[in-house]
Amino acid sequence: MTKKLLENQDIICISSVDWEPIWTRKQQVMSRLPTSNRILYVEPPISLLSPFKDPSCWKKWKTWREGLRKWRENIYLYSPPMILPFGNIYRTVNWLNQSWLTPFLRAAIKKLNFKDPILWTYLPNTADLVGKLGEKLVIYDCVDEHSAYTGFRPATVLSLEKKLLQKADIVFVTAKGLYQAKKPYCKEIHLIPNAADVAHFRRTLDPVTPVAPELKNLPRPVIGFVGVIQDWIDTDLIAELARRRPSWSFVLVGPAAPGIDLTDLQALPNVHLLGRKEKEVLPSYLKGFDVCINPFRLNRLTATVSPLKFYEYLASGKPVVSVPLPEVEPYSGLVEIATTPEEFEQKIKDALESEAPERRAARLKIAEENSWEQRVAEMMEKILPHLER
Repeated sequence: MTKKLLENQDIICISSVDWEPIWTRKQQVMSRLPTSNRILYVEPPISLLSPFKDPSCWKKWKTWREGLRKWRENIYLYSPPMILPFGNIYRTVNWLNQSWLTPFLRAAIKKLNFKDPILWTYLPNTADLVGKLGEKLVIYDCVDEHSAYTGFRPATVLSLEKKLLQKADIVFVTAKGLYQAKKPYCKEIHLIPNAADVAHFRRTLDPVTPVAPELKNLPRPVIGFVGVIQDWIDTDLIAELARRRPSWSFVLVGPAAPGIDLTDLQALPNVHLLGRKEKEVLPSYLKGFDVCINPFRLNRLTATVSPLKFYEYLASGKPVVSVPLPEVEPYSGLVEIATTPEEFEQKIKDALESEAPERRAARLKIAEENSWEQRVAEMMEKILPHLER
């Protein structure tokens, strides 16, 4: 029996990341919804202070002045104007910010001639935006414990999120910890973990995919990481591993978030910080890895994270060593789990020595079961009953 699809809807997606350059759950989901849906993808506004912390933010002035930008026939991107800082610290500031953004969003919606849209949000602070855009359905896709972010006031964020959870018609969460924490406040909640662009990352195994040139001549084994280096990535763990194993090459592919200190890693000759690479070429870098690592710091934020890179590693077929995250531990038979540098070192050795075609096939099978296509199908299945009432 053919599953019904979510079709012919106008969707306002309030995202926490810009459409480019780093693709996360938001873009993966929106780009896979049937093309009969029209989507306004709203990028996060920067605050008046943001460019002084991160000069790359100045470009957002330009994208705001551009207005609506068409990504493809049914997806439009919009970068709102600057807002006041400290909205995630003071409720009043957030209310002012959402009130300021409302007419700009209404103008974009009017220009696209949206009718009875679905509001699909990823941000707790949009609790003060709900009800102002003429939406017929509110979806909150909760991908992190936002109250645990550095620089946010937990009480403020939790208060906003509780309000949003109560207003939302459907809540999706990515991890069991989030499900347990948010469920008491929801009308309806569903656990939909993250996933991988399986077809893309399986190109790692394609004989025609070349090894990235920066990796060709590195001493083996190559221990690799792909992703943004945020404050929850344990750079101390990576540095200690590199010091313990000077003959191994450690490669980090991805940009460092503003304020992240990489001094210790930069000082180590066997650590190679390659910066951001286009998503299209990531399989070439994974192809040059012998083992992929998932080195998260263990804290309140990561206790409820569903790591994208973990599923992408599985889809590449490469061995994986990870810290014991609740969302990773169920796969402990397929990947190595370690906490301390000593354990990590040993588990990397184990992964190298025990690698076999059967283990790779098992990882690929799990990856196939965790594709974005499947996740989007699950989401549509949960949404459709609300539109048929």
